[in-house]
Amino acid sequence: MTNRSGVAATTDRRLSLTAQEKSAAEKLEAERSSLERRPKQARLALFEKAFSAFAWLFFSNGVGTILNDSETLLRPLRYGIFLMAVLLLAARWRGTLRAISKGWLLWVVVGLMVLSLGWSRSPVYTLESIRGEVFPMTAFALYFSSRFNLREQMQVLAIALGLGAFLSLFYAIAIPSVGRHIGDKFDGAWKGIYSQKNNFSTTMTLTMILFFALGIVNIPGLDRTLARFGLLFAIFMIILSTSKSGLLIFVAMMFIMLLTRLFRWRGRRSVLVLDLSGLAFLAAVTGVIANWEPLVDSLGKDPTLSARTYIWSGTIEQIMKQPWLGYGRSAFWVPDSRSALEVGLKADSKGFIPSHAHNGFLDIAIEIGLIGFGFFMLGLLLTYLIAIRRAYKAKVPEDIWPFAFLTLMVMSNMTESILMYRVTLYWVLYMVMFLSIRLWPPRELQRAGARTGSASLHALVDSSGDSLGAGTLLPASTSKGSSEKMHPHLKKSAQ
Repeated sequence: MTNRSGVAATTDRRLSLTAQEKSAAEKLEAERSSLERRPKQARLALFEKAFSAFAWLFFSNGVGTILNDSETLLRPLRYGIFLMAVLLLAARWRGTLRAISKGWLLWVVVGLMVLSLGWSRSPVYTLESIRGEVFPMTAFALYFSSRFNLREQMQVLAIALGLGAFLSLFYAIAIPSVGRHIGDKFDGAWKGIYSQKNNFSTTMTLTMILFFALGIVNIPGLDRTLARFGLLFAIFMIILSTSKSGLLIFVAMMFIMLLTRLFRWRGRRSVLVLDLSGLAFLAAVTGVIANWEPLVDSLGKDPTLSARTYIWSGTIEQIMKQPWLGYGRSAFWVPDSRSALEVGLKADSKGFIPSHAHNGFLDIAIEIGLIGFGFFMLGLLLTYLIAIRRAYKAKVPEDIWPFAFLTLMVMSNMTESILMYRVTLYWVLYMVMFLSIRLWPPRELQRAGARTGSASLHALVDSSGDSLGAGTLLPASTSKGSSEKMHPHLKKSAQ
């Protein structure tokens, strides 16, 4: 009996050892597989960042100038970006669904662009715009916002805009027939790899604001040095574009961003500062209106802002003729549009068709009507409120960047149409900002989540968005079993 017990015990120990060895072998295999996957993941991450940087350069219209606006070359690139974005979205379908769930106001506006084919004045142009512009821009914005956190977004965008600035310098010096205006009314002005000096100016202004945001708050020494170099380089480029309005917008933006650093949320004191700032802004606007002609004359402009005021009034008249749904995506400013010709006659007796309304908000209303414009403004207002809240507590660049960009976007689109007109960097970036600010929590909430746990982090993030009328949701990367990328601070709380 004793021998049998001894044999049984020995057998149990052997089985136990076998199970332990098997478990250890499985752990070793898992670690080996993980180590093998890391280089692949690193290569994939590098590819995605390179793809994203190229896409931003493409949407800024810099690639088009380099390729001489050849549709034979641009069309495959456009649809290639769309296809790649869709494939990457499908690979991370959980994160994609979560991002989609946070953008219903945005999707209403995009949906109206697509549905406008049904009532478009020029359906051929609308269909081409939907296929070649709306779909690629929307797919990439959805991918970029759900794949990268705000800090990584700024880094990728800085690479793309910095590359655009250096290419502009190269083309202006080495190939002036491409990089400068020659023999026209802007003779000598730099335009770099962009189609016109105003496009160059607005892109460089965005570049300045991005590097300014990167350098104004707490980042490591080398990164701050690079950010300041990028800022000075962008200022140099915009001076060479001879765009005074670009420099004025930058100075105004710098003042606003510094103000957000000086005053944080401090109860009634902050409310008082905001109220006084609002009054100061209204006073400044009143002063500009009262001294309009002397002011623009001092800038070397005419009081009609190069006939923009005539175009604005004519555009508003046309909007009122078809107010609710508009004329359709990219269907108004087309060669055979009699309505657009009527607008042009107001600005020039010779009768020309303007390329756009020279005001981004008017172009939204002319394309998708006052209904679409109303949904856009509601989404912009809610997003702006969330951005202001983040900015006044900002300790890292990514928390001040949404406020800085949205403010710049509003200011720039007062006299230029760079919001929803055709393929535009600003519209793609607005969609990215709309989604990202709801997907990625502020750094303060991430740290709070690391202290209180993942469940509490979800509650904190949701409450921060709901208080402004728009909920905030963590990306799929924080859910259990997800293969999505996780922010380092979120990773601590999940563990």
